[in-house]
Amino acid sequence: MLDVWPSVTAAKGHEAREKLVAAFQEYYRNYVPDRDRSSALTTHRHLVSKRYFLTIRNEARMELGALFGILANIMSTVFYTLMHILADKELLQRIRIELEERAVARSSDGSTKTLKIMSMMNDCHLLHATVKEVLRHHARGSSVRLVREDMLLDGKYLLRKGMVVQMPMSVIHGSRQAWGEDASSFRPERFMADISKEGFLNTKQTHPGYAFRPFGGGASLCPGRHVAILETMAVAALMVLRFDIRPADEGLWRIPEPKQDSLATNVFPPKKDVRVKVETRAGAIGVKWGFVMD
Repeated sequence: MLDVWPSVTAAKGHEAREKLVAAFQEYYRNYVPDRDRSSALTTHRHLVSKRYFLTIRNEARMELGALFGILANIMSTVFYTLMHILADKELLQRIRIELEERAVARSSDGSTKTLKIMSMMNDCHLLHATVKEVLRHHARGSSVRLVREDMLLDGKYLLRKGMVVQMPMSVIHGSRQAWGEDASSFRPERFMADISKEGFLNTKQTHPGYAFRPFGGGASLCPGRHVAILETMAVAALMVLRFDIRPADEGLWRIPEPKQDSLATNVFPPKKDVRVKVETRAGAIGVKWGFVMD
């Protein structure tokens, strides 16, 4: 029953989608790359659309799909990454030290600081591991596979050809068999042994390969997984380096439960907002920040 009278069966979502499509149409109808100073991604996607003669309407719909793919999981992942870091004072301090020592360049007078993106990705192992532990706890989607031939799993589970198998991430990510007796605990260090000197997964990882699937696996493994982790690390890094953030009521951090209302996302948004107080850190007042891909 997909795409059957969406204006009736999914009126709210359909109306929101059409508003976004109209906005993208207006944008691309008057789009001039050099003048509009858009991102390289937007510019190159537009050039590809022109090369293959997409209409403005179809280009707008394509961009809406890309927007969803880029933002649907990233915002919630950044939120929970910050929540877990801020809720643990020791972890927060260790990550700040790691970033300052390994991924931040300073001008001679201290007025400018630059976050070195690739240095952060490759050398800030604790932050990298923290993002992965966030995904282990909060990625709750499912992988889906079509059984192509009869097979028997573990000597007792018969899967018939043509059946559909779903693999819930929350079950796999919480497995004590895969992650140990502390599987329910938030412990980024469990991933530290999995990160090589180059910043990527070691072949000698401490957990089975099937046990970590926030980006799926096999032929459907997310091609943008490294960019997603990089984005999350970069936003979290700048927030903890530049600001002191604490609960608005001055109490303890309470990490909210996810709002599981979408089949199209892996990391669900929180059920409720978290009110905070944000202040510029003493060492960051008056400092201008920038990025480089070093």
